[in-house]
Amino acid sequence: MPHLPAALEAFKPPPLPQRWVPWLIGALVIGGLTAGLTWLQPPHPKRVVVSTGITGGGYHAFAQQYKAALAKHDISLELMPSAGAVENLERLSDPNSGVDAALFQSGLPNTDKTGKIVSLGHMFYEPIWLFSNGTKPITDIRELAGLRVAVGASGSGTEAVALDLLKTYGVNELPTRLFELSGQAAVKALRDGTVDAAFFVQSPKAPITVDLLRDKKIKVANFERADAMVRMSSYLRKITLPAGVVDPVADLPAQDVTLVATTAVLLAREDLHPVIMDLLIEAAREVHGLGSVLAPPGMFPNNQPGQFELAREAQRFYKEGRGTLRDYLPLTTAIWTQRLMFLMLPALAILGPILHFGPIVWRWHMRRRIYRWYGELRLIEDAVTGNRGDAKQQLRRIFYIDKQLQSMGTPLAFSNDLYSLRAHLRFVHDMLEERIGERSRAILTGATAVAAS
Repeated sequence: MPHLPAALEAFKPPPLPQRWVPWLIGALVIGGLTAGLTWLQPPHPKRVVVSTGITGGGYHAFAQQYKAALAKHDISLELMPSAGAVENLERLSDPNSGVDAALFQSGLPNTDKTGKIVSLGHMFYEPIWLFSNGTKPITDIRELAGLRVAVGASGSGTEAVALDLLKTYGVNELPTRLFELSGQAAVKALRDGTVDAAFFVQSPKAPITVDLLRDKKIKVANFERADAMVRMSSYLRKITLPAGVVDPVADLPAQDVTLVATTAVLLAREDLHPVIMDLLIEAAREVHGLGSVLAPPGMFPNNQPGQFELAREAQRFYKEGRGTLRDYLPLTTAIWTQRLMFLMLPALAILGPILHFGPIVWRWHMRRRIYRWYGELRLIEDAVTGNRGDAKQQLRRIFYIDKQLQSMGTPLAFSNDLYSLRAHLRFVHDMLEERIGERSRAILTGATAVAAS
């Protein structure tokens, strides 16, 4: 084929996509999915730290059961003992403490300044006990007026609740005297007469509770105005301790006891991995879901409103459960499948229209690659029929278009369009050849006539 002049470079089409482009697009898609799976929801940690409470206390005992439940999924739950609920919240509020979750007593002041602590739900009741060494049980908080009362250790959850109740009923000041005693120190003071009454917030099965219920000289309060107490303090709940439920053999307690209780809340940092949140709630359901002497099966854990906003993952868990995939797949497999579905569902919403219109656009694109040359061919044909321009230059353009068509990668489905264009190209080519021949004959005839004259 003759060399194309520089002027014909204007007729060169844009370069066709290289063969490596589809591979690049595929790699980008796979890379994007991998990045999304990793960065949008990174792998869950294998170690979680929970602030519990005093060693041997109720919080610590329940946290040990959570630890056993999480160990089934190869997750290490590290228990960090504390002075109680107040210190638990302080640790959780401190980003440098290393604590991921903690048990907290509802009703205590919310000292979280960051707003990054969320609730995973209410876990169990924490009954408020009022024991006294008088001749008859106390039935009204106002009976504490003028008495010596142990209200719990300074800064403890027991102290906070006791002071709130005493203030509500106007018996928090002299002549009532308050002592910051808790645990065995409060029990000793109650028995030797140093105090007349003592508040405790603990499980009915706690050793101190059982010990005091066994003591014939110590009386447990039976709150006759429990309904009013609950109305005035929204964090309290009225509960009934059935007779004999603590110790059926010893018949403890000897009669039904009406109590008020707070609820323990499992708190977590807002940025705790969603999988860990799921597993903590699942562990709590395993531990508390079967019920207790204070609550029927299925009552705990629950998502009742409280001081802290319920985590979004917890909202989903309480509404939908742990997910069907977890019932059939190992934890890690289920998690990665859920992540993939999380990314693919929006992608499918986008890909649906693309898959519908994609073939249409593709057909349009392939025909456009062929039909775009008809514009060039029309210009050449007009030049031929109008006897304009250099015929040889137009012929070179024909050769150039034909070469481009030969090198064009065209699917078999569009061969008919390609062959049709090449037939038309041949037709215009023949017209040009004929024109060139006519001109050559005219020139030759003229030259002969000149030579003859």
